[in-house]
Amino acid sequence: MNDWNIYIILLNCGYIIYLAAFLAKKIVWLRLLTITGNFLIVPYFLYFHETPLWNSFVWTCIYTIINLVMLFIIYLESRPVSLSDLEQRIYDLTFKSLEPRVFKKLIDHGSLEEIQPEVNLVTRDSELDSLMLVVEGEAEVVLKHGEHTNYSYRRIHW
Repeated sequence: MNDWNIYIILLNCGYIIYLAAFLAKKIVWLRLLTITGNFLIVPYFLYFHETPLWNSFVWTCIYTIINLVMLFIIYLESRPVSLSDLEQRIYDLTFKSLEPRVFKKLIDHGSLEEIQPEVNLVTRDSELDSLMLVVEGEAEVVLKHGEHTNYSYRRIHW
């Protein structure tokens, strides 16, 4: 029983915490418990043997750093998305099926332009290199057979 010194006890506690981490359903808990287990097994690698197990120590440190970085990324991604009033209105009217974070990435790639009345936005059979969305005012659409239809910004869905 003399073989049971503090380093062996910490090593086994670390492994028990690893087992708990593998049972965790949420990734945050898995990463937190794994980091805790890593801290508990490091003394074994450094002090139990006459020469430290540097290879094991370095790999444990690498795993810990990766888990810490991933926890930080999870934290950043879990923060609420902040939308301006106009962005919120566009989201509510047209893009409600997207996650707010995905919508924010999409809307940040666009630009807001004020177009004067009677400006031709698109002509038939032309290729478009961007998506246009009327968010305020009206757009007149001339169909293939010459029919005219007016769309207000509340009725346009892409």
